[in-house]
Amino acid sequence: MVDVVSREVDKESSEKQLELVDHLAELRNRIIRCIVYVGLGMVVGWVFYGSFFKLLSAPVMRFLERSGSSFLLTGVAEGFTIKVQISLLVGIIIALPLITMEGWGFIAPGLTKSERRAVKLVMPLSILLFVSGVVLGYFVMPAGIKWLISQNPPSAKFMPQVASTLLFILKMYLAFGLVFQMPVVLMFLAKAGLISSRTLKSYWRQAVVALFIIAAAVTPSGDAFTMMMLCVPMVVLYVLSIGLVKLVERSR
Repeated sequence: MVDVVSREVDKESSEKQLELVDHLAELRNRIIRCIVYVGLGMVVGWVFYGSFFKLLSAPVMRFLERSGSSFLLTGVAEGFTIKVQISLLVGIIIALPLITMEGWGFIAPGLTKSERRAVKLVMPLSILLFVSGVVLGYFVMPAGIKWLISQNPPSAKFMPQVASTLLFILKMYLAFGLVFQMPVVLMFLAKAGLISSRTLKSYWRQAVVALFIIAAAVTPSGDAFTMMMLCVPMVVLYVLSIGLVKLVERSR
């Protein structure tokens, strides 16, 4: 009897090990495919580098042209490094939908039917909000940069470094895109029963203060003008989130 139980335990253990090996092999294959996707996207970014550079530098370029100034390069290989970095960024952005599909294909078998349905509904909303945040950041960025440039000393000529300028712009786009995920986060918390629409209404004053702190923390420049540009949409999204949380409560 003991031998039979021991053999069954060994059999279950070996099956679990085989299952783990299969999962790791699948994960490895999906990671390799994601790397290939990014590599192909980098090729596109490298070929159309000029267009992507103009798009990223547009919020600053208009001020450089008005003042007769230009970007500043301080190293021999800096131009090549920037081209590689932008190509990599473009490759990640282009490959992001395919990477998302690979990630979904890996985790979907482990989710329940209701969980898969919830993710399918929330994911498009999350993507839409992120893109909306980036688009809003693109249109309000010139006003923020104009204010920041106006603080320069009168005798100083504005000649920004390429790498630091593009990094600043990308951080701002990322900050706008991430804070626009707030409705999705609050919907998940409501689905888990951790918050309610009544709570969001009762603590709206404290929430506004918290949003100001978050905006100050994620703003790369740390100035009050850019922080306000980021905080005002967050307050609007907070009000919108109350309605979305009500919908979640009704579905529950």
